[in-house]
Amino acid sequence: MSNTMKKYADFLHNVRGKVLLGCDGFVDETFEIVEVRKSQSEFTPMKQLRQFGELLVARAGGGVGVELVPKRRCEGGFAINTGRVAAFLGLKPLLPGLYGSQAIDPAFEPFTEKCELLSLGDPALTIALEFGDGKVLMSNLEAVSNLTWEIFQEHFGEEKIRKLFADVDILGLGYWSLTANFDEIFEGFMRQYEGGAAPQRMFFDFADIKKKSHESFNKSLALIRSYNSRIPMTLSLNEHEVLELFSRIGVDCPELAPEAVSSALTAAREKTGLDELVVHTPDFAAASSATEGEAYAVQDRQTNVLRLAGAGDSFNGGYLCASLGNLPPKERLVVANAVAAYFVTHANAPNKEELLAQIEKASNK
Repeated sequence: MSNTMKKYADFLHNVRGKVLLGCDGFVDETFEIVEVRKSQSEFTPMKQLRQFGELLVARAGGGVGVELVPKRRCEGGFAINTGRVAAFLGLKPLLPGLYGSQAIDPAFEPFTEKCELLSLGDPALTIALEFGDGKVLMSNLEAVSNLTWEIFQEHFGEEKIRKLFADVDILGLGYWSLTANFDEIFEGFMRQYEGGAAPQRMFFDFADIKKKSHESFNKSLALIRSYNSRIPMTLSLNEHEVLELFSRIGVDCPELAPEAVSSALTAAREKTGLDELVVHTPDFAAASSATEGEAYAVQDRQTNVLRLAGAGDSFNGGYLCASLGNLPPKERLVVANAVAAYFVTHANAPNKEELLAQIEKASNK
């Protein structure tokens, strides 16, 4: 084994930590669209998201009818999709969220042994249209929008909340743009560490920044920044979200290329006042840390894709798990890229051996 791979093997064999991620929960009903049907049992699916978009534009002013074929009914949301990675690496994450009011929904049952699911109610529903190069997610957000910190407190009680948040190493909160009471829940999380030991890091996925107003965005960003000196904050974005971030805070990025994005991330990090910014794309990932500087890792675009919904969360899961070790930013990005590559080609998270093999395949490691 090379010295490079030994470094990753040592990390994976020794990764430890308490991970707590909340507080959403979705059931994803995933479909593909029929482009051409040959017979009752044979059809050609629409392979590119652009085709669907062009179809909608061409039929604007009229109507569009498409045939849907079910692909799967499965778990969805920041907590479970991100926590899945930690679970497969043996960390058994704590996942307070929406998994079922009377019983755990069958979509989440495969995770009941590897994760500690702490359900606050029924999950939200997402209808996902999946293509070979992208996806369309349409969600009924009522369940997530109605979740408040007060409900969280009433459900668990003071003593259980204290134990839940005690000794956490990595804390995560997802889907700011989909969670109506995100700021309130975030402040509830932060109050658990007033005067006590704080996590090593807190991790965020804002999701679709465009959905929220500038006022809401700036308010949430200022709130997170106000706790950054207490708990180092990491914000992770995909290629569309990072360009929206750059636009909103006035950072120029001439091209979506590793060097340009890495440099722009540093400017954005300094403007936002957060400890770390991370971006993931199908071709590369980049990071800028206040203490560790810039880094990027190029990856081969995956072609044998089985599942795209959850790919970004899988990257996040790999990155936050890598943050539990002593890996520098470049190596954290390599781990996260490998997790995402494995996920989209296997429709599941890798265990330690599978992740190490995926890293070995990477051309840039």
